[in-house]
Amino acid sequence: MKTLKYFLILAIFGLNVNYVWAADLPVFSDQSATQPNLQQIQFAPATNLAEVVEPINPTAIADTAVEIILNSQTFNLAEAEVWAGKKFKVFDNKFVFQIDSEMIKSPANLNLKEIILAPNSIMAPPKGMQLGSRIYEFDFKPVKESKLDKAIWLSVKYESNDYFRKNFYYFDQNKNQWLGIKGIISDGAQKIIVNISMPYAKVAILEDIDIMTEGTASWYKYKGCDCAASPDYPKGTKLKVTNLKNDKSVIVKVNDWGPDRSVHPDRVIDLDVVAFKKIATKSAGLCQVKVELAEPVKAATN
Repeated sequence: MKTLKYFLILAIFGLNVNYVWAADLPVFSDQSATQPNLQQIQFAPATNLAEVVEPINPTAIADTAVEIILNSQTFNLAEAEVWAGKKFKVFDNKFVFQIDSEMIKSPANLNLKEIILAPNSIMAPPKGMQLGSRIYEFDFKPVKESKLDKAIWLSVKYESNDYFRKNFYYFDQNKNQWLGIKGIISDGAQKIIVNISMPYAKVAILEDIDIMTEGTASWYKYKGCDCAASPDYPKGTKLKVTNLKNDKSVIVKVNDWGPDRSVHPDRVIDLDVVAFKKIATKSAGLCQVKVELAEPVKAATN
């Protein structure tokens, strides 16, 4: 039923049904090295995110400032509107807030904000991460005190089609940490969709910019092809893998996710046995390699 619900929401948002799942609640802090287990879609090489964080006169910002509000909108909703369900597309359709029908019987106030970070903000992404979108704050306040019977649906548009891994996060103000939320990435739509049970949060898309280039490669027997599993690059990416000991190379195509670096932190890639035998003996089991792009990654088309 939950999967069917996600498909229905995809249709409501007007997105393609071709999707991938994001990770279950990864947590990132300066002390955490664990990376989320994400599948990814077609992404192009990284681009400048100047549109995400615009240059602002620093003299106009207090040293203690956490955020800068770019835009805000307020909606006063009648009980009938809330009960019927409603969708709000705001800030050039980069943020969508949706309440399902029969969620709650109460008038409500909804405050939405579009935010960028101040230079010294405590909300800055942790090391190895960067913002892939603006930050959006929502505050849904029913006039009558009542528990929400259903989760709220959110959609955030990310700014660049680079190959960095993307996931949906909210900022936990008690822990001063960004916490991940499992969501859906719609292929080609440059949006991540989630449902959330909190009536208030600050949310954004964060990108993992730490890409491992050297480490251990292992082999697996699956497709019998020049292919590989990578936790850094999306499926379809062509990579050049070079054995650092003998300088032999092979061009492989990523067709799976892995290895899990929470289990194998030094593992840079897993090669199909056919590809592995072109740079090392099968009996070796492991070899030290360098991984690099074999060709530019094509940008996704909307």
